[in-house]
Amino acid sequence: MGANFPKAARAGAASTSIATNLSIDPVQTSEFENTSSETKRASHNDDAVQHDTHNPAPRYRSFDAALSAARETIDARLDSLFQKTREPARLTCAIRHGLLSPGKRLRPLITTFAGEQFGAPLSVTIDAACAVEMVHAASLIMDDLPAMDDARMRRGNVATHVVFGEGTGMLATIALLNEAFRLVGQTPGASSDRRLRALNHLTAAIGPDGLAGGQEKDIACDGAENCMTDMEHRHHQKTGALFSAAAAMGAELAEADAQSIHAMIEYGRALGLAYQAFDDVLDCSASENDIGKDVMQDEGKSTVVTILGKEGARAQCRRWLNRAREIAETVGVGGPSAPLALFVGKLDRKFAVKIGEFA
Repeated sequence: MGANFPKAARAGAASTSIATNLSIDPVQTSEFENTSSETKRASHNDDAVQHDTHNPAPRYRSFDAALSAARETIDARLDSLFQKTREPARLTCAIRHGLLSPGKRLRPLITTFAGEQFGAPLSVTIDAACAVEMVHAASLIMDDLPAMDDARMRRGNVATHVVFGEGTGMLATIALLNEAFRLVGQTPGASSDRRLRALNHLTAAIGPDGLAGGQEKDIACDGAENCMTDMEHRHHQKTGALFSAAAAMGAELAEADAQSIHAMIEYGRALGLAYQAFDDVLDCSASENDIGKDVMQDEGKSTVVTILGKEGARAQCRRWLNRAREIAETVGVGGPSAPLALFVGKLDRKFAVKIGEFA
C-alpha cells in the first residue's frame, strides 16, 4: 500500500489539535450539498461557528459546519474574483458560467483542510484553494469541447462552449489558468519560497505529467488497456494529480516539512483514484439527470468497471479511500479526528449512498 508516514511536527502550528479547535463531531453524516456563489455568501451562521477572542481561528460545532463554512467562503471569494462588471463582459460571463456553477468544491476543500491539518488558517489557504478550483473549472470547460468529450451538460447546466461558443470557451480556459497562477503567486501570509513551491505543485498537475497528459491518453484510449497499473497511471494524471496538488499546496502554505508534503501527494493520489473509480461506476449506471452531466462518456475506453466490473470497482474505490484515511491519520495533527481523515469519511459515506442508488 505504499510507504508509512510517521506523524510530523508542524512548523509554527499551535499545540492544540485542529479537531479540538474546530470542535469537530465525526458522527455528523449529512450529505454534501451543492452550492454556488450566486446563491450563497461567506456569512457564517452563529449556530455553526464560534469565535474565541484568545484564538482567532473559527470554532466549528461539527465537521458538517466546517465543510459548509469553508465552501461558502470559497464560493464568495471566487465570485469576488470575477465580478459581473469585469470586462470583457462576454468572457467574464463564460468564466462565471463554468466556475460558479453548483459544485461540491472537493479540490479546494482539500487545500483548506490540508492547511488546517498543519496549522494554517483559512485566510492563508483560501486563494490557493480558489486557484485549484479555477484550474479544475478550466479543465471541465476544455473536456466538454467537441474535440474532446463533446459533452453538452456539466454540473447540471448547459456546457460553457454550448452557451458561449467554442472560441470563448477556450479563452475562458486560458484566462482561468493564468488567473490561477497569478492568485497563488500573490498568496498573502506565506513566504515567497512557499508560494513558489505551491505554484510548482499546481503547474505540474496541469502539464504532460498531469491533466494534459492524462487527457491525451484518454483521447487515445481504445479500450484495449487491461492492466490496472497502466489505467491507474492514466487516472492519476487526469484526476489524481490535481487532488495531489490541492493537498500539497495546503501543506506547503502551512510550512509543513518535506516528508509531510510527500504524504499529502500520496493522500491526493489515493483520493483521486477513489474518485475516478466512483465516477466510472456512475458513468455506466446513472442518468444525465441523476448526476448533472453527460453519461456513457467512457464507452469504448478501459475503465475500472471494464477491468474489474461494478462490484470490483466499488471495492477498489473503498481500498483507495482507506489508503487516504490511513495517511491522513498519521501526519500533521493526525488521528481519526484529523480534518483530512474526516473528509475521507465524508466522501466514503457520500460515495456509498450515491452508488447504492444505481446498484
